[in-house]
Amino acid sequence: MHIALIDIELKENTEDEFKAWITETNKILSKFPGFVSRRLVKSDNGKHRLIVEFTDKESHVKIHRTKEHDEIHKQLMGFLKKPPLPNFYHVISQ
Repeated sequence: MHIALIDIELKENTEDEFKAWITETNKILSKFPGFVSRRLVKSDNGKHRLIVEFTDKESHVKIHRTKEHDEIHKQLMGFLKKPPLPNFYHVISQ
């Protein structure tokens, strides 16, 4: 399993619209081989993070080469105050 934990900072008053956008764009991403899930989480102090899971790193790399991902990324940037900060992990034990 390949996981991206992506810290994001949403623009003011966009959380509800962003949550709906996540749900809609997940429908697009779910059509790609290797995509497992993408979830939005919020900490007790109000910070947001995306948790994105793929079956493997190769699937993650491939999806970044698609026109669908390019469009989703452009839309994402419209919700954010600054660029996202991703960190990547491999599940090594369960």
